[in-house]
Amino acid sequence: MVVRWGSALAALGLAAFASGPVAACHSGRECYEKVRAPDVYKTVERSVVVHPGRREVVHVPAITQTRTERVEVVPARVITRPMPAVYGSILRREMVAPAAVTYVETPPIVQTVHETVVVSPAGYRWEHTRGRHGEVRKCKVPVAAVTRTVARQVMVRPASRTPIVHPAVYRDVPRPVVLREASVRSVYVPAEHQFVDHAVVVRPAGQQVIEHAPVVATKREQVLVRQGGYAWQRTH
Repeated sequence: MVVRWGSALAALGLAAFASGPVAACHSGRECYEKVRAPDVYKTVERSVVVHPGRREVVHVPAITQTRTERVEVVPARVITRPMPAVYGSILRREMVAPAAVTYVETPPIVQTVHETVVVSPAGYRWEHTRGRHGEVRKCKVPVAAVTRTVARQVMVRPASRTPIVHPAVYRDVPRPVVLREASVRSVYVPAEHQFVDHAVVVRPAGQQVIEHAPVVATKREQVLVRQGGYAWQRTH
Protein backbone atom coordinates (compact mmCIF):
# COMPACT_ATOMS: atom_id res chain seq x y z
CA MET A 1 0.00 0.00 0.00
CA VAL A 2 2.83 2.38 0.87
CA VAL A 3 4.67 1.47 -2.26
CA ARG A 4 1.64 2.22 -4.35
CA TRP A 5 1.26 5.69 -2.83
CA GLY A 6 4.93 6.46 -3.55
CA SER A 7 4.70 5.34 -7.17
CA ALA A 8 1.60 7.42 -7.67
CA LEU A 9 3.19 10.51 -6.21
CA ALA A 10 6.30 10.04 -8.36
CA ALA A 11 4.23 9.63 -11.48
CA LEU A 12 2.14 12.70 -10.62
CA GLY A 13 5.25 14.81 -10.09
CA LEU A 14 6.86 13.74 -13.29
CA ALA A 15 3.73 14.47 -15.28
CA ALA A 16 3.45 17.92 -13.80
CA PHE A 17 7.08 18.62 -14.54
CA ALA A 18 6.75 17.42 -18.08
CA SER A 19 3.61 19.25 -19.15
CA GLY A 20 2.91 22.34 -17.06
CA PRO A 21 5.92 23.60 -15.14
CA VAL A 22 8.54 22.74 -17.74
CA ALA A 23 6.57 24.36 -20.51
CA ALA A 24 5.88 27.33 -18.32
CA CYS A 25 9.48 27.56 -17.27
CA HIS A 26 10.51 28.16 -20.87
CA SER A 27 7.92 30.86 -21.52
CA GLY A 28 7.04 32.60 -18.24
CA ARG A 29 9.94 31.56 -16.04
CA GLU A 30 7.80 29.29 -13.78
CA CYS A 31 10.16 26.94 -12.01
CA TYR A 32 9.80 23.87 -9.78
CA GLU A 33 12.24 22.16 -7.53
CA LYS A 34 12.30 18.59 -6.41
CA VAL A 35 11.57 18.26 -2.64
CA ARG A 36 11.24 15.40 -0.21
CA ALA A 37 7.61 14.69 0.92
CA PRO A 38 7.45 13.28 4.54
CA ASP A 39 5.51 10.20 5.52
CA VAL A 40 1.91 10.92 6.54
CA TYR A 41 0.79 9.34 9.83
CA LYS A 42 -2.59 9.19 11.48
CA THR A 43 -3.39 8.66 15.15
CA VAL A 44 -5.67 5.65 15.48
CA GLU A 45 -7.45 4.65 18.74
CA ARG A 46 -8.23 1.02 19.44
CA SER A 47 -9.43 -0.92 22.48
CA VAL A 48 -6.92 -3.11 24.26
CA VAL A 49 -7.84 -5.69 26.94
CA VAL A 50 -5.63 -4.89 29.93
CA HIS A 51 -7.11 -7.56 32.23
CA PRO A 52 -9.40 -10.26 30.94
CA GLY A 53 -12.77 -10.83 32.61
CA ARG A 54 -12.91 -13.28 35.49
CA ARG A 55 -15.38 -14.87 37.93
CA GLU A 56 -14.66 -14.65 41.66
CA VAL A 57 -16.47 -16.70 44.32
CA VAL A 58 -16.57 -14.76 47.61
CA HIS A 59 -17.62 -16.27 50.95
CA VAL A 60 -20.29 -14.08 52.48
CA PRO A 61 -20.49 -14.44 56.31
CA ALA A 62 -23.80 -14.71 58.06
CA ILE A 63 -25.39 -11.50 59.26
CA THR A 64 -26.60 -11.72 62.84
CA GLN A 65 -28.55 -9.27 64.91
CA THR A 66 -29.08 -9.09 68.64
CA ARG A 67 -32.73 -9.15 69.59
CA THR A 68 -34.33 -8.82 73.00
CA GLU A 69 -37.15 -11.27 73.54
CA ARG A 70 -39.42 -11.99 76.45
CA VAL A 71 -38.69 -15.57 77.46
CA GLU A 72 -40.69 -17.68 79.88
CA VAL A 73 -38.33 -18.70 82.67
CA VAL A 74 -40.75 -20.49 84.98
CA PRO A 75 -44.06 -21.79 83.59
CA ALA A 76 -47.35 -21.06 85.26
CA ARG A 77 -48.33 -23.60 87.86
CA VAL A 78 -50.91 -24.41 90.48
CA ILE A 79 -49.63 -24.94 94.02
CA THR A 80 -51.75 -26.95 96.42
CA ARG A 81 -51.42 -25.82 99.99
CA PRO A 82 -53.03 -27.65 102.89
CA MET A 83 -54.88 -25.29 105.18
CA PRO A 84 -54.95 -26.54 108.76
CA ALA A 85 -58.04 -26.29 110.84
CA VAL A 86 -58.46 -23.16 112.91
CA TYR A 87 -59.44 -23.73 116.51
CA GLY A 88 -60.79 -21.35 119.08
CA SER A 89 -62.42 -21.52 122.46
CA ILE A 90 -65.78 -20.52 123.81
CA LEU A 91 -67.04 -20.29 127.37
CA ARG A 92 -69.74 -22.73 128.26
CA ARG A 93 -71.60 -22.67 131.53
CA GLU A 94 -71.32 -26.17 132.88
CA MET A 95 -72.31 -27.76 136.15
CA VAL A 96 -69.20 -28.44 138.12
CA ALA A 97 -70.92 -30.00 141.15
CA PRO A 98 -74.53 -31.17 141.29
CA ALA A 99 -76.93 -30.14 144.00
CA ALA A 100 -76.50 -32.13 147.20
CA VAL A 101 -77.92 -32.44 150.68
CA THR A 102 -75.70 -32.87 153.67
CA TYR A 103 -76.75 -33.41 157.25
CA VAL A 104 -75.36 -31.74 160.29
CA GLU A 105 -75.49 -33.92 163.36
CA THR A 106 -76.33 -31.84 166.45
CA PRO A 107 -75.35 -33.70 169.62
CA PRO A 108 -77.76 -33.76 172.49
CA ILE A 109 -77.47 -31.07 175.13
CA VAL A 110 -76.99 -32.67 178.52
CA GLN A 111 -76.98 -30.69 181.78
CA THR A 112 -75.72 -31.89 185.11
CA VAL A 113 -78.40 -31.57 187.78
CA HIS A 114 -77.63 -31.99 191.46
CA GLU A 115 -80.40 -33.30 193.68
CA THR A 116 -80.65 -34.52 197.23
CA VAL A 117 -81.47 -38.16 197.53
CA VAL A 118 -82.73 -39.69 200.78
CA VAL A 119 -80.46 -42.51 201.57
CA SER A 120 -82.25 -43.45 204.80
CA PRO A 121 -85.56 -41.99 205.66
CA ALA A 122 -86.17 -40.40 209.03
CA GLY A 123 -87.52 -42.67 211.74
CA TYR A 124 -87.04 -43.89 215.24
CA ARG A 125 -84.66 -46.17 216.87
CA TRP A 126 -84.64 -47.77 220.22
CA GLU A 127 -81.80 -46.80 222.28
CA HIS A 128 -81.04 -49.11 225.21
CA THR A 129 -79.35 -47.68 228.19
CA ARG A 130 -78.40 -49.16 231.50
CA GLY A 131 -78.77 -47.19 234.62
CA ARG A 132 -76.39 -46.94 237.56
CA HIS A 133 -78.14 -49.62 239.37
CA GLY A 134 -78.28 -52.01 236.44
CA GLU A 135 -81.69 -51.27 235.34
CA VAL A 136 -82.26 -51.51 231.54
CA ARG A 137 -83.96 -48.70 229.96
CA LYS A 138 -85.22 -48.55 226.35
CA CYS A 139 -85.93 -45.22 224.88
CA LYS A 140 -87.44 -44.41 221.53
CA VAL A 141 -85.10 -41.89 219.92
CA PRO A 142 -86.00 -40.13 216.64
CA VAL A 143 -83.48 -40.67 213.85
CA ALA A 144 -83.07 -37.98 211.22
CA ALA A 145 -83.19 -38.93 207.61
CA VAL A 146 -79.88 -39.55 205.89
CA THR A 147 -79.61 -37.64 202.50
CA ARG A 148 -76.94 -37.38 199.83
CA THR A 149 -76.47 -34.94 196.94
CA VAL A 150 -76.34 -36.89 193.70
CA ALA A 151 -75.33 -35.41 190.28
CA ARG A 152 -77.08 -36.72 187.28
CA GLN A 153 -77.21 -35.86 183.59
CA VAL A 154 -80.39 -34.41 182.40
CA MET A 155 -80.99 -34.12 178.60
CA VAL A 156 -81.98 -30.59 177.89
CA ARG A 157 -82.26 -31.14 174.10
CA PRO A 158 -81.97 -34.43 172.34
CA ALA A 159 -79.60 -35.05 169.42
CA SER A 160 -80.85 -33.87 166.04
CA ARG A 161 -79.94 -34.18 162.32
CA THR A 162 -80.31 -30.98 160.37
CA PRO A 163 -80.32 -31.24 156.53
CA ILE A 164 -78.32 -28.63 154.59
CA VAL A 165 -79.15 -28.24 150.94
CA HIS A 166 -76.17 -27.34 148.69
CA PRO A 167 -77.22 -25.93 145.28
CA ALA A 168 -75.55 -27.06 142.09
CA VAL A 169 -72.29 -25.29 141.30
CA TYR A 170 -71.91 -23.84 137.80
CA ARG A 171 -68.79 -22.38 136.21
CA ASP A 172 -67.83 -20.90 132.81
CA VAL A 173 -65.46 -23.48 131.32
CA PRO A 174 -63.48 -22.76 128.11
CA ARG A 175 -64.07 -25.45 125.52
CA PRO A 176 -62.20 -25.78 122.19
CA VAL A 177 -64.26 -25.39 119.04
CA VAL A 178 -63.39 -25.65 115.33
CA LEU A 179 -63.71 -22.23 113.75
CA ARG A 180 -62.68 -23.45 110.29
CA GLU A 181 -62.36 -26.99 109.06
CA ALA A 182 -59.09 -28.20 107.55
CA SER A 183 -59.06 -27.85 103.77
CA VAL A 184 -56.82 -27.79 100.71
CA ARG A 185 -56.27 -24.49 98.93
CA SER A 186 -55.11 -24.23 95.33
CA VAL A 187 -53.10 -21.12 94.49
CA TYR A 188 -52.43 -20.16 90.86
CA VAL A 189 -48.90 -18.84 90.36
CA PRO A 190 -48.47 -17.01 87.03
CA ALA A 191 -45.53 -17.68 84.77
CA GLU A 192 -42.31 -15.77 85.28
CA HIS A 193 -40.74 -14.04 82.26
CA GLN A 194 -37.38 -12.47 81.63
CA PHE A 195 -35.96 -10.37 78.83
CA VAL A 196 -33.04 -12.19 77.16
CA ASP A 197 -30.69 -10.95 74.44
CA HIS A 198 -29.78 -13.54 71.82
CA ALA A 199 -28.34 -13.50 68.34
CA VAL A 200 -30.70 -13.98 65.39
CA VAL A 201 -29.42 -14.88 61.92
CA VAL A 202 -30.82 -12.26 59.59
CA ARG A 203 -29.07 -13.70 56.54
CA PRO A 204 -27.30 -17.06 56.57
CA ALA A 205 -23.76 -17.48 55.37
CA GLY A 206 -23.32 -18.27 51.68
CA GLN A 207 -21.29 -17.68 48.58
CA GLN A 208 -21.51 -14.82 46.15
CA VAL A 209 -20.26 -15.00 42.60
CA ILE A 210 -18.79 -11.72 41.43
CA GLU A 211 -18.34 -11.26 37.73
CA HIS A 212 -15.37 -9.03 36.99
CA ALA A 213 -15.71 -7.46 33.58
CA PRO A 214 -12.58 -7.26 31.49
CA VAL A 215 -10.56 -4.09 31.82
CA VAL A 216 -10.36 -2.44 28.40
CA ALA A 217 -8.13 0.53 27.70
CA THR A 218 -7.96 2.78 24.70
CA LYS A 219 -4.58 2.66 23.04
CA ARG A 220 -3.48 5.31 20.61
CA GLU A 221 -1.08 4.37 17.78
CA GLN A 222 0.49 6.25 14.90
CA VAL A 223 -0.46 4.53 11.68
CA LEU A 224 1.32 5.30 8.37
CA VAL A 225 -1.31 6.65 6.04
CA ARG A 226 0.91 7.71 3.16
CA GLN A 227 4.56 7.02 2.62
CA GLY A 228 6.68 10.04 1.86
CA GLY A 229 8.65 10.46 -1.40
CA TYR A 230 9.78 13.17 -3.74
CA ALA A 231 7.59 15.84 -5.32
CA TRP A 232 8.03 18.99 -7.34
CA GLN A 233 7.32 22.18 -5.51
CA ARG A 234 6.88 25.48 -7.30
CA THR A 235 9.49 28.04 -6.55
CA HIS A 236 9.24 31.86 -6.98
